[in-house]
Amino acid sequence: MSENDQDLTERVRQRAFDLWEEAGEPAERSEYFWHLAERQVHEQLKDYDKTLADTFPASDPPANSGITGPHEDAKREK
Repeated sequence: MSENDQDLTERVRQRAFDLWEEAGEPAERSEYFWHLAERQVHEQLKDYDKTLADTFPASDPPANSGITGPHEDAKREK
């Protein structure tokens, strides 16, 4: 199992546990909460992927940052 699969499984496990607790810890309902958690986590990931796609490509970098220094146009103006 890859690290991403393990992370996803852990997110689903934690969400299922939270849902189960919120419901009053009912007996014999673990499968229901697991499937509900899977749907919720996958929906969150889909929403996140859509957000990333909507923001790509990123805007141009700032003209002067602590990492890149002054933009070439700004250097010529001096």
